[in-house]
Amino acid sequence: MTQEKNLKRRLTLLISTLSMIGPFTIDTYLPSFESMEQDFGVSRALMTQTLGGYLIAFAFATLIWGAITDRIGRKPVILLALGSYLLASIGCAFADNYEHFLLFRILQGLGIGGSLIAGRSMVRDQLETQDAQKVMAQAMILFAAAPAIAPLVGGWLHDAFGWRSVFWFLAFYAFALSLFTLWNIPESLQYKKRNSIHILKVLKVYSATLRNQHYLRLVFILAFAFSSFFLYVAGAPTLLFNILKFQPDQFYILFIPVVSGIMIGAFISARLIKRLNNAQMINLFLSLMLIIALLNFLLTQLLHASIYSLLIPLIFYSTCLAAIMPIFSILIIDCFPDNRGSAAAMQSFIQMGFNGLSVSFIVALLGPHPENFAGAQVILVGLAFVLWRLDRLW
Repeated sequence: MTQEKNLKRRLTLLISTLSMIGPFTIDTYLPSFESMEQDFGVSRALMTQTLGGYLIAFAFATLIWGAITDRIGRKPVILLALGSYLLASIGCAFADNYEHFLLFRILQGLGIGGSLIAGRSMVRDQLETQDAQKVMAQAMILFAAAPAIAPLVGGWLHDAFGWRSVFWFLAFYAFALSLFTLWNIPESLQYKKRNSIHILKVLKVYSATLRNQHYLRLVFILAFAFSSFFLYVAGAPTLLFNILKFQPDQFYILFIPVVSGIMIGAFISARLIKRLNNAQMINLFLSLMLIIALLNFLLTQLLHASIYSLLIPLIFYSTCLAAIMPIFSILIIDCFPDNRGSAAAMQSFIQMGFNGLSVSFIVALLGPHPENFAGAQVILVGLAFVLWRLDRLW
């Protein structure tokens, strides 16, 4: 029993710290946007594309990493992904123009894509459904701290040492996490369960995921629901700098309350898992998300933009989103119990690809108008809600 508890703690810490790389990679350099725009001589739209490029590269890389993790195991993929990410982060720190920086941002996405896939698969390899959902929920409590910590760390590093120090920090984080994985995490994929990496067999597995209607509905529900929140994260420089006239060191005013909502939602999820079934949990919180989004849109029509009108709906919204994310994560990979790495990879490809397209195109179109962000949120969570109700009927 003690060994099992220790394993759960280590897996929780692993999946939390691996998940935190995403928010760190996205949020730590947001306070540096204006400075980097000046150094590279580019517009806000082009700087935003460095975020979109990272996300799209991450999405495509997961398809490759997913097949590899089902073949060579979870631990080697985590170490390879972290090593690649480390080198790309150093490249970002040394970039002397926008084109080089964008290239290394893309390489960051290509490198790190496999770590979360392998970590999520590792959790499901070793734990039963409820235990796995609980570990994912507990991990989200720690993971939720990242979007609050990242802008603070990024703002402090930017003010003290310049924007390049942000990427040295990311490189060090990857190095420390590599050591933790190497020394503390055992391999979870049994040799007899390893799959062929032959291209035709890999394509057959991915083809099966794309033909599974239930799997695709679950993946797109989560993709729409998460993107409806992520629009505000990606649009933070516009919302804070252009609308609210904040300074780089004031990013925490947005992120700390929102992250508190995520932590509360993850805590609620971990507590309710044994009291409500998955369908009841999703029905409850997805309905609340739609109601909150509609109220948020109404507020933007009635009130002038302020930190309060922006924050209060977003806090409640993030709480509900965090409550259902661990459930969807396990439901999705359970659709293919013999190919969990590939199932998680296709999910990440679709979700991160959609986020990348949203950042590259939708956020730029929204402009400095809070009502546009609120309207886009209503549309996306509305699509998630409709798709969920259809899935229940089918």
